[in-house]
Amino acid sequence: MISTAYSYYISQYGHKASTKYDTHTKSQLKDTTKRVRNVNSRTPVYKVDVSEKAQKYAIDLKEHAREITNIAKDLSDETSGDLTYRKNAESSNPEAVSVRYIGNSKEAAEEQSFDVEVSQIAEPQINTGNYLQPTGKALPNGAYTFDLNINNLTYEFEFNVSEDETNEDLQNKISRLINRSKVGLNSEVITDNLGNKAINIESDATGVPQASPYIFEITPQDNPVVSELGLNRTRQLPSNAIFELNGETKSSPSNEFVVNNNYNIKIKAPTQEPVKISLVDDDNSIIESIAELVSGYNSMMGVTNSAEGDEFKGNELLKREFMSIANKHRTTLSNNGLNINDDGTISLDEDAILEAAHSGNLDNVFKELGDFNKSIREKAEAVATDPMNYVNNKIVAYKDPKHPSMDPYNLSAYTGMMFNDYI
Repeated sequence: MISTAYSYYISQYGHKASTKYDTHTKSQLKDTTKRVRNVNSRTPVYKVDVSEKAQKYAIDLKEHAREITNIAKDLSDETSGDLTYRKNAESSNPEAVSVRYIGNSKEAAEEQSFDVEVSQIAEPQINTGNYLQPTGKALPNGAYTFDLNINNLTYEFEFNVSEDETNEDLQNKISRLINRSKVGLNSEVITDNLGNKAINIESDATGVPQASPYIFEITPQDNPVVSELGLNRTRQLPSNAIFELNGETKSSPSNEFVVNNNYNIKIKAPTQEPVKISLVDDDNSIIESIAELVSGYNSMMGVTNSAEGDEFKGNELLKREFMSIANKHRTTLSNNGLNINDDGTISLDEDAILEAAHSGNLDNVFKELGDFNKSIREKAEAVATDPMNYVNNKIVAYKDPKHPSMDPYNLSAYTGMMFNDYI
């Protein structure tokens, strides 16, 4: 059961990047535990459906509910809780310095623009080996090893050279070994203008390490593999990015960094003059913010509208619960360019939203949609806490409403979906 559930989770959702809402303080974890205990104290004792379909359905519910919750949090002001929209940051020279605003939109009004001037970008380490005739044979037949040192770790590579292998065959073999090891290096066989070939190894990382001028080293130097193929010949040493922020010189081992916890900066090339970074209000940021909220809601409705969801009795209940929230705010949604479709999903009328924005009613739009955002978030949090509530569970016994009690065995029905790396 566990193996099947987690295999499905990894294949469907394991690739998603974590957000700032996927890490929690001690007090937040205590609140989560308290919420689970409160739910458990009121939940009847079930005979849980543990079929493979039920596991997948519960995971889908939990992940889509988490997505809605994160979107709702991201579009809410941290102080007031009101719905807000993301500001967009703009670069006067995006070919050299690109920017993305990751801060709080309410605080953005107080942010000042700033200048970035780039002297040099961060570079990776590049080793280029000896150029050899592709049909020659630099190493005799036999077994060989060499060591690769990177990130304070040493990896040993082993391989054999057979009688019919040429230099090109050997270089391709070593290049594949390095790439398959996935240690943060990219290797390829390159050709010079005479047709000779060499192994070229480039680090994923940039910047100068603290303890050494090298990101990686291939040793020992007197090893025939290292010496004959020139694996430790460094053509380019790694370097840090050097730039100025409002005239103050800075250095970074990476070409991508965060300024003032609000601006994600990516430098691409040296500049001849300062690049101005500033915040802008534009139509796209307004549309994208509202569209993201609608997309999260529609993704959950997509689960309830699927053929797989129809197999579970609780699916119709969940669909009604979300549709009732939308219907409760139908007038507000409609007045602000959001229309409820027959299947429960919401469609976006961009022209109506922009009309409200251009007529000076943007604050009213977000204030009115704030109640919808809050209701969706609260419901999504409840679903994420106990997604097993919507599968085909058979009630064995009800709790005494006057004297609610904890049931650790009932709790275990969904505890395994909580104590993992994504809550």
